Amino acid sequence: MPAFDILNSSCGCGNGSEVGGVSGTAGNRTKDECIIALKIYDFCRMQECLTSDNFGPARAATDISYGDRSVSEGDIIVPPTGTSSVTIENLRVQRVIIVNKTPNPFKPGYWDIDLKYVFAYRIVFHDNNGDEIVSVNAQNSYTSRMTMFGSIATETLVSSDLLGGTGASADLPADPFVLVESKGVALAAEIHYNRCCCDDDPDMLDNADIHVTIGLFAIVKLFRLVNLVVESKGFCIPEQCEDISSVDACEFFNSLDFPMDMFAPPQRAEFVAGVSANIPADNGNNNNNNSNRGCGCGCGR
Repeated sequence: MPAFDILNSSCGCGNGSEVGGVSGTAGNRTKDECIIALKIYDFCRMQECLTSDNFGPARAATDISYGDRSVSEGDIIVPPTGTSSVTIENLRVQRVIIVNKTPNPFKPGYWDIDLKYVFAYRIVFHDNNGDEIVSVNAQNSYTSRMTMFGSIATETLVSSDLLGGTGASADLPADPFVLVESKGVALAAEIHYNRCCCDDDPDMLDNADIHVTIGLFAIVKLFRLVNLVVESKGFCIPEQCEDISSVDACEFFNSLDFPMDMFAPPQRAEFVAGVSANIPADNGNNNNNNSNRGCGCGCGR
């Protein structure tokens, strides 16, 4: 019997039996598929408050002259004359460098991972009135180590033309791979004096630098390229793309809810409960219905 007839016979479709790896009804067939997957072997999360004890004073991200100062990339930033306070802005994790990944010598199947987080941000110097004097792009880096399970090391080589381009192949190690998701949060910045100074000492800023405090959230994953058998219902069939070229702009705008939360941000209780004060669109009904419904204070919601 042809394969098509087998799959559509009463033996394979109506009684739940499996024929050729396919089971289920004609409208809901499932089968086992072998796929290449990125399987996570271990993962962990970090939440650390980092200070100058972890990465030292703020350093210049580029060569720059500011006020009466001039620094080269990597040099310690010194406050310009007239500085009374500093703030930190636009902090982000600029990149994460996987410094080292080696099998742990004492725990078989575990790997020691060294990660270097590079933070980029801007230091803003203010005078006694709180006005900005100048801002400087700065950076710091922090290295952390963790031990994670990635299974045993192997000497096999994985080669594929998927990433190598036309006519080329890419060779990948069979060791586990590292994936890092991270978010930095600017917490504080302050002027730090490196020696005891008097308030009237004109040179006290010459012996000062900037100390920042940064919060780091990170999730680190150790994964491998493996073959997995999964239950499949077939290929995903995409829906037709929606044509919005003929949509009337005013009709679309009038269909939107009025964003009352934008003008009156919800208080804590409403925010935690997910309650919105946005006014539902009238959609052609009497415009007075919304305006007279409890004065927009949540009546009927």
